[in-house]
Amino acid sequence: MGDSGVKIGPQEIDDFRKSGFVVLPGFTTADDVARIRALLLELYRRFPQLPARLAIDLGDEGWHDEAPQIPEINWTMRLAPALARTLALRRGRLVATRLLGRPAEPTGFDHAILKPPHNDRETPWHQDAAYCEASGPCGSVHVWIPLQDVTLEMGCMEFVPGSHLGPVLPHHRRGHRPTAHALEAEGVDRSRAVPCPLRAGDATVHLPRTLHRTGPNRSGTPRLAWILEFGARRGPLWRRWLRRR
Repeated sequence: MGDSGVKIGPQEIDDFRKSGFVVLPGFTTADDVARIRALLLELYRRFPQLPARLAIDLGDEGWHDEAPQIPEINWTMRLAPALARTLALRRGRLVATRLLGRPAEPTGFDHAILKPPHNDRETPWHQDAAYCEASGPCGSVHVWIPLQDVTLEMGCMEFVPGSHLGPVLPHHRRGHRPTAHALEAEGVDRSRAVPCPLRAGDATVHLPRTLHRTGPNRSGTPRLAWILEFGARRGPLWRRWLRRR
C-alpha cells in the first residue's frame, strides 16, 4: 500500500464488507500518534475559546457552567492545519481507497473526542448515517484512531456486525433532550456487540450505517481519539450534519 504498512488484503476487505467494520493494527506510528496528540491537546487547551459550533459537549451540554462531560472538537484540521500533514491522514486515504475499491479522499470533516477519566457518560449506540440522511447519502468510510491504548473500561469502540446491511434505525436526541447534540438509535440488539480494544496507533474503520458506540471511561486515564472520514473521489462531499463517536 505505498507508504502504508497496514495490511489490507482480500480477507480484510471481505470482513469489512460482511461486518461493516474492520480492525487495523499498526495503522500509524508512535511518532505520528505523539504528534497528533500534541496538536489536539493544544486545541483542547483552548476549548472554551473555540467557536460554539466547533467545540461541543456530547454529554449533558453543561460545559458553559462546568467542565464538559464529553468534549468534542469538530473540523480539527481547519483549526490545526498541521494535522493534514500526518501519516495517519495519508494512510487513511490509502485504506479507504482499498476498502471502497476506487480512489478516495477526505470528505472535509474530521473531529476529536476526549473522554475525561472516571467519566460516567457513554456515547450512545448510533449510526453515522442518521446525522446526514437528510442531506443525502453518506458514501464514506470512517476511521477511529485512539491516541493511547484503549480498553473496554476506557470506552473503546463497539460494533454490531452486519448492521450496515439493514436500514437506518429511528434515532432520538440523547436522553430525549432537545438541546442534545448526540443521537441515540432505538431498538438496538446489544447482544451481538463486538468490543474492539486497541493499542495506540491502531484504528477501526466502519461504514455510515454500522451501529456503534463507545462506553464510559471508567479508568484514571483520559481517552482521546481522532476520527477521519474518506469518500470516493467524485467531487465535494458536503457535510451539513455532524457525525459523532
